[in-house]
Amino acid sequence: MINNEKLREVFDKTNGHCHFCGDAVDFQKYGLRDIGIDGAWEADHVIQRGKGGTKDISNCFPACTKCNRLRWHRTGENLREMITLGIIANDEIKKKSELGKKINELKQKRFEQNIKRRRRDIMA
Repeated sequence: MINNEKLREVFDKTNGHCHFCGDAVDFQKYGLRDIGIDGAWEADHVIQRGKGGTKDISNCFPACTKCNRLRWHRTGENLREMITLGIIANDEIKKKSELGKKINELKQKRFEQNIKRRRRDIMA
């Protein structure tokens, strides 16, 4: 567990903003698991622990809970591909094309699956 002093060091690296999206995070909302809470954040391990990264604060930046959960184990290359595809999908949604409608349906289905999975994880 990271103590408050070390958390503050991580938080201050980006002046209280998510290092992915740039949205403001609230120091007091560290570790809140619900991705719907504005300002909730976690310490993101830049080099994931499963890939040899350390728990040390030199390997951590603040990330809003939503971005950190989306990143999960993905590499930089994979994130760039996702952003590119996201831009294309967003354009289709704005045009209200059939593809855009289908993407919205899939997005809703994914959110519902994630909520169910998180509830199972909490109950376990």
